[in-house]
Amino acid sequence: MSNEVELVIAVWETVRDHVPHVKRAEIAKDLLYAFAEFGFEPAELASVADEDPDLSEAFDEVFPPPEFEDDEVDE
Repeated sequence: MSNEVELVIAVWETVRDHVPHVKRAEIAKDLLYAFAEFGFEPAELASVADEDPDLSEAFDEVFPPPEFEDDEVDE
């Protein structure tokens, strides 16, 4: 696990229990946006999605998979 991932998880574990359950997904998303603004790449952070359901949901929203248009697919 990279230092970046360990940092995200450590920060999340520190604040998670102090956040009301209904706000956790929103706060997790804000946290990942903040790390992305500091240059953390999606490939570096992908494994955070395996650590916590709220982080998983947030990761999918912050770093959605690329969408391909039909004309971009070679047949």
